[in-house]
Amino acid sequence: MTKSYYAGMEIDAPCGRCKMETGHRVLSITENIPEKLICVMCGSIHKFKPERITDNRPANIKAARPLRAAQSAPKRSAPSSSPSHFQNLMIAERAGAIAKPYGQGIAWDTGMWIDHPVFGLGKIQHKSGRKIDVLFQIGLKTLMAL
Repeated sequence: MTKSYYAGMEIDAPCGRCKMETGHRVLSITENIPEKLICVMCGSIHKFKPERITDNRPANIKAARPLRAAQSAPKRSAPSSSPSHFQNLMIAERAGAIAKPYGQGIAWDTGMWIDHPVFGLGKIQHKSGRKIDVLFQIGLKTLMAL
């Protein structure tokens, strides 16, 4: 059974800056695997490192080294015109709500939908003063607002 992840989810992971396992928040996901995390303690952003499986074989038997992700994964192509799985989920969750084009002069509120010219479709997760945290396909972004 594979574990299910989502953007904004809090998980425990090793932090290179803190030098220990700390709480992290998932920033972006690709094919149900977290890509980037942010450490809750120090605020550093880094790649997700999946748990290592312990190997109980004797030390004199060497295992074949797996290919690095860059070698085994296919090259990413340019975005296609068909909607991605993330976009389909976002569209389904919208349930008829209209996404407003992003602008700094608009009074935004939590739960509203944004159509950003660079990041695309996103949903406002949190508002703090003149800043809003918006969940896009590429992850959580902080934008200026009214």
